[in-house]
Amino acid sequence: MQFFIDLTAKQHDVIWRHLLPEGATQESAAFIFAEFREDNQTLLLKAQDYYLVGHDGFIAQYDDYIELSDESRISIIKQAHQTNTALIELHSHPFDSPWSAAFSIADMNGFEETVPHMWWRLPGRPYAAIVVSPRGFDSLVWQKDPNSPECLSALRVDKKVLKPTGMTLGGKHVSSK
Repeated sequence: MQFFIDLTAKQHDVIWRHLLPEGATQESAAFIFAEFREDNQTLLLKAQDYYLVGHDGFIAQYDDYIELSDESRISIIKQAHQTNTALIELHSHPFDSPWSAAFSIADMNGFEETVPHMWWRLPGRPYAAIVVSPRGFDSLVWQKDPNSPECLSALRVDKKVLKPTGMTLGGKHVSSK
């Protein structure tokens, strides 16, 4: 099975600038509301809209941890429900490190609670997550069940194909930030 996320260049630029502004010292977050279609062993998530989480959308925002407010969570799930879209969560690891982008152990532990909740709230829809850093991005997709993430095949930005690092599930490195 292959997994693709499609964004326009404008969507990509706005979201990445929000997640990794110059001089960033705290993690940031955004959500993409995506049309989803499975065809011929391929799942396509095509961005329809996005939400950039502002400082008031968090109850905690640090260099190595973020937690959304209940109001943000409710609003995001409500929009996905009303638009019949899948959710793609994005957050940043703004610190520079010698390793390529990967989800941290804390991120993976958070998915154990978040993904089943999203599957319950938004039944029949895949869920995806992207972590971005100054050294690239990694991405996971939950399409079969909420406990079995798979690697994204590529992020397609107009005609440009961007490959995730694959470091999270590749076993080479899981950041312990």
